[in-house]
Amino acid sequence: MASERRWVFIVTVIAVLIASTIYALRQPLEFETGALVRVKTPPLPKEFAVHFSWGEDFWRSPDLAVEVAKRIRISEEPEETWPIVSWLSTHLAIKETDGLVTLTLRGGFAQRAVRDALAAYIERASEKMKGDLQSSIKRESQRLSELRHALEEHRQQVIGALTRRVEERKNALQAHKASLEKELQELLKTRLAQMRIGEQGATLESWYYRNYIELLLRRLEGVQRELDLLEAKGIGAFEGEYQRVREVEERMEVLAQAQAEAQHILTSWEPVEIITPAQLPQGPVGPNRAQMILWGAGIGVVLGLLVALFAPRLRLDSSPSPANGRRR
Repeated sequence: MASERRWVFIVTVIAVLIASTIYALRQPLEFETGALVRVKTPPLPKEFAVHFSWGEDFWRSPDLAVEVAKRIRISEEPEETWPIVSWLSTHLAIKETDGLVTLTLRGGFAQRAVRDALAAYIERASEKMKGDLQSSIKRESQRLSELRHALEEHRQQVIGALTRRVEERKNALQAHKASLEKELQELLKTRLAQMRIGEQGATLESWYYRNYIELLLRRLEGVQRELDLLEAKGIGAFEGEYQRVREVEERMEVLAQAQAEAQHILTSWEPVEIITPAQLPQGPVGPNRAQMILWGAGIGVVLGLLVALFAPRLRLDSSPSPANGRRR
């Protein structure tokens, strides 16, 4: 009985050990490569209300893996395909710290395939960042264009209102000037007639007429100065209201400059600076076949003990007893 259990134990351990050894030796070699990149935020003008998030969630976007799967081939066999998306999702390690992103990719493929997959992943990420920036600039440029259009309409309305005010003021001044000139002419005629009939001695009255004539002349001078100012400056003569027009024009100029600057940034900005590119792996990093075999040996020992412990008992329980045989 003990010898049978021992042999069952030994056979089970050897069988499991052989199976684990075959499994370990059949595992493909694994290669690993890494890269270090810096993500540069585009220096967009403050008029662009855009916020970019290019952290770990962005780098793990399934879209990136799908695009990489369309660009590279893992196997040289034309009919053989591999779930690259699943591989990149499970075996790509990403660590992001203050704009520096460390990417490490490990897989049981050829050295060149591992390196090319990581390089293509970084390239596709850079293209996606540019695409995100282009979409954001297009959307914000449309918003700023609508804002400029609204400001232009407001500017035209203010200029129209000021122009009407200038014309109304000029008409009022012209009428007031004509009234003063008429009054001055009548006063001069009256004073000349009085002087002809011998009222030169009326000193007080002469003083009054003289002062009143001087007052009319000063009024005429003031009216003429205001008319000349309106002719020279136009709506600029209303400094307070015209300042609003100037502020609107300056705001429109700032928006136009921001749009032009954003377009320049879009053409010149490189989102990813590769500090350490993906290198061709120098040697395999896995699998750990010795560890697999040791695990197989341990499992074989446990399984062998269980089989050796229960197999004889099951055999004895299933065999007929001598007493039962004699009764038959």
